[in-house]
Formats: sequence, structure tokens, C-alpha cells
Amino acid sequence: MILRRLTKHVKDQNWFAVGLDFVIVVVGVFIGIQVSNWNAARADLARSMQYLERISADLSQDISTYGNRIQFWQQVSDYGLAVLDEADAGGTSLSAWELLLAYFQASQVAEFEPSNSTFEELKSAGELGLVRDAKLRSELAQYYNYSGIESLRERPRYREHVRGIIPARMQLYIWSDCYQTDGSMQTLKACPSPAQHPEIQVVIDRLQSSEALHEELRYWISSLKVANLIVTDHADSARELQAALTVQIDLQRGNAQ
Repeated sequence: MILRRLTKHVKDQNWFAVGLDFVIVVVGVFIGIQVSNWNAARADLARSMQYLERISADLSQDISTYGNRIQFWQQVSDYGLAVLDEADAGGTSLSAWELLLAYFQASQVAEFEPSNSTFEELKSAGELGLVRDAKLRSELAQYYNYSGIESLRERPRYREHVRGIIPARMQLYIWSDCYQTDGSMQTLKACPSPAQHPEIQVVIDRLQSSEALHEELRYWISSLKVANLIVTDHADSARELQAALTVQIDLQRGNAQ
């Protein structure tokens, strides 16, 4: 319709009307572009908030897992210290079964990987810019790319060594009656002896006669302490990031209104 009218005005040499039609077309195009940009900006803002909320949920999962790991590693370390105390003192404060169970449980591991699926999704899609705060974006990258997490995947020589000595049926009993898992959360439980004392004592004597085994256990207890320190620090970082995300989400929610 505009084109037909513009053509008519040109034929009639009505230059004022031509100019007015031109202005109307330009203004219409400009408004259309602005509305399109505004809608795109609002869509990006909504997507940004969704990603920030998902990252915050991932951090909540991490914080929960950190707490479980700290508790679990302390329990494993306590079992190991009980073994070493017995070996150093030559005492009998533990029953033969309690000592054998301690040897085994001291070999437990709990590997950890941060819940980074949302951040990796953003990165692989080339959309890290949806985390609009550059400082927050950098801090998230540092959190998820922290190389110290590698040390939380260690499988100690002690684990292989002690499990090569304890009879398989005793180990299967420990797994079924002295251990529980719920997803990534592990629990070590007290349990009654599955065998007669003399049979267990034979295994204990072999375990206690290996100085190499105790050396490996000392190293593992030290590694658990390092893991504890790393996770404690990383948990603090996760809480700080979550607080920063909350501020950013609230700010963007205000801008969206």
C-alpha cells in the first residue's frame, strides 16, 4: 500500500508527500528493528537467568557432596589411624574383627567431580557471555577448571595391597553388611564378625607383618588430609559463587521487570 501511494505521489510530483511517505517507512523500519532487538534482549535475559539458576543448583549439589566427602574421608582416616595406633603400640584395644575391618575400611575412596554440566553446556555452545558479569564468569571458570580436583581421584597403592591380602569372602561380607551407598553418598557401618576369631587372626598377623602396607597407609592418610583441605576450600568458593549468583539473578530480575 505504501509503495503504491509512493509511486502515485512521484507521478504527481508531490514531493512533500513523497518525503512524508519515506519518513514513515524509515520510522517503521526503525521501530520494527528496535522491537525485534528488545524482544531478543529479553529472551537472552531470560535464558541468562535460567542458566544462572541452574549453575546455582549445581553449586548446591557440590556443597552437599563436599560435606559428605569431608565426613567420609574423616571416617576412613580414623580407621587408618586406628590401624597404625595398634601397629605402633602393639596393643589390643580393638578386637581381631574390628582391626581387620579397620584395615579394609581404611582403603575406601570417594572420588569427586564438580557438577559442571551447566557450565560445560554454556562453554560448548559458545554462550558464556550469558553470564553477563565478567568477574563472575572468570570466577566460575576458575572454580570448574581447578586442577587440584585431580588429587581427589587418587586410588592409593594401599587399597590394592590390603585387598590382595584379606580373603575374598570376608571382603564380600564387608561390602554387603558393613557398607552402604546411596548414589554418590557412602556410609561405613559397624557389623558383627563373619568368621571365627582364629581365622581372622591369621589374616591380622599377615597384615601386621607388612611394614610396606603401613607405609602405604601413612601416605594415604596424608593424602586424605590434603583432599579434606582442598574440598573445604572449594566448598567455601562454591558458597561465595552461589552468593554472587544470587546477587546477579536478583539484579537481572529487576531489569526484566
